[in-house]
Amino acid sequence: MGGKNFKEIYFFLSRRNIDNKRRIDMIDIKQFSDEDGKHFVKEHKARNIPLTFEEASSLGKYAVYACRNLDDRQATAKSIALLVGLHDQAIYAWQRNGGITQHNLPRNSAEQIAGICAAIFQEDIAQSDFGFLHPNVPFAMDNCGMGGDLTVTANISTIAAFVASAAGIPMCKHGSPANADKGECGSSDFIRLCGINSFTKKKEVEKCVELLSFGYTEALDTRYKLIHMQTHIIANIPHMNDVIGPITNPLSQKLMTRRVMGVNHLIPPKILAEAYCILNEKGFTNLQHGLFVRGFTNNSTESGIDEVSICELGTQVAELKDGEIKEYWLMPEDFGISSMPVELVSPPPTMSKYDFSMAILKREAPTPCLQMAIANAAILFWLAEKSSCLKECYLMAKDVLMSGRAYDRMVEIKKMLTKKEVLC
Repeated sequence: MGGKNFKEIYFFLSRRNIDNKRRIDMIDIKQFSDEDGKHFVKEHKARNIPLTFEEASSLGKYAVYACRNLDDRQATAKSIALLVGLHDQAIYAWQRNGGITQHNLPRNSAEQIAGICAAIFQEDIAQSDFGFLHPNVPFAMDNCGMGGDLTVTANISTIAAFVASAAGIPMCKHGSPANADKGECGSSDFIRLCGINSFTKKKEVEKCVELLSFGYTEALDTRYKLIHMQTHIIANIPHMNDVIGPITNPLSQKLMTRRVMGVNHLIPPKILAEAYCILNEKGFTNLQHGLFVRGFTNNSTESGIDEVSICELGTQVAELKDGEIKEYWLMPEDFGISSMPVELVSPPPTMSKYDFSMAILKREAPTPCLQMAIANAAILFWLAEKSSCLKECYLMAKDVLMSGRAYDRMVEIKKMLTKKEVLC
């Protein structure tokens, strides 16, 4: 990118959008008062009770207003503080007790997540320079995860997306640079190091999806949305963007009918499936079949990774299909393979996450690392209905990776979306 880092590019794009006064008046700031902020802190954060859909939506709109009006320091500080405070494991785990009679309490944190994301869809992406992507494909999938893994693995979701793409499955992946990730190499970092321009123009992304079954949208590209300014530029700390980001992929939600979403240790996968149910019902999304996965790498409940695990404890899954949610576990044996210790699926201490990921893509990594990537690609094949048998999907994904077609597809994408100066 002409030697410029993500922050420089992002700051330039965000200032350009703000200087253009991008429909700033669309949001009535009077709808969010000082009393709202105090109520959220005292009655929600302090008591570990999530916001209702309506409350969360108002906060989301306020956060977008703050991103468009950086000179309003109070709005910036207040919205960031609230989104940090509400991004809490206890809040995500809260369930309304049957004995509680207040009718205005949410059932669980799915309302909070859905309300914030609805505001980003409506007031951020829909009002942006680029808006939503509309590639000419019957559907396209994403497998973006929350990040923040407590165990370092490869850039599994991106590798799996390359594998699926090489098999003709339309992927429109979303992602960002590392923020909460221990490996310090998020999907955008990996994409950039592969030589692919993550800040390419909208029409080029759409064309790449149509011709090569792969597109990538950068969460920090303010021509799509501004909300990630708060975590990656202004505050440099995680907040609800960890969950907002994967859900608010700027692909047309009419096309996002199937997806995988990786979940970290903060949120039960079922909560995210329920959040999508709310968004579907209110017309913001159109997810017909989704897998929400949280993998485990050892016997600790704090060992979560935001992808399918082939370690002994397997993967917790919430599957949303046609409005119904069911929960189950996926074990390595479901893919036709044996479980592996975590040491065999993590990069060696002397190897960077990027080098480790590239070794997998080049088929130069040890077998367990390859199996981890193949298993995560297999669930994309399954969602795309390549086969109703997960073991067959695993074998299909294995053939694509081990034949070199996934690496070759990455090279084709690189040629089409060549990394170049984005600011000229």
